[in-house]
Amino acid sequence: MMMLLFKIDGERYSLSVADVTELVPYVSLQNLPKAPGYIAGLMNYRGNIVPVVDLSILICGRPVKRLMSSRIILIQPVKKESRFVGLLVENVTETIKIDEATFTDTGVFSEAGAFVDKIAMDSNGMIQVVNVSKLLPDDVKNMLQGKISGKISTEGDTNVV
Repeated sequence: MMMLLFKIDGERYSLSVADVTELVPYVSLQNLPKAPGYIAGLMNYRGNIVPVVDLSILICGRPVKRLMSSRIILIQPVKKESRFVGLLVENVTETIKIDEATFTDTGVFSEAGAFVDKIAMDSNGMIQVVNVSKLLPDDVKNMLQGKISGKISTEGDTNVV
């Protein structure tokens, strides 16, 4: 299985490449007033409004550092829906192939770590596998079900990806 690796607070995490629609640079985001703290903002992706979730806040309680290696990973959390979500992460490092037979359960079942349900090992240590279908909080899922209008104008917008 091909995995996209990234680091948060020095820990390695991964997403299945099959879950990744596109990897885009960290662009300027539009603030969304009164949004939960883990919503970094909204981005314009080819004329579509995309909510961007700061994965660092969800995992370790602090915002992503703006680094050269920080990226927005576009995913489609509900495959039958046409909506995207951006995951803001830092230190996107590489893609690697991991044999699915090497995955093991975390052995810990808590609400805080509910979206990390597998661990893989390689010569550099542990890689926590993020389960996209379990990642998003209910309020983000509600936004994806039409609470935010899906199209915006891209005329004169320099932050279109």
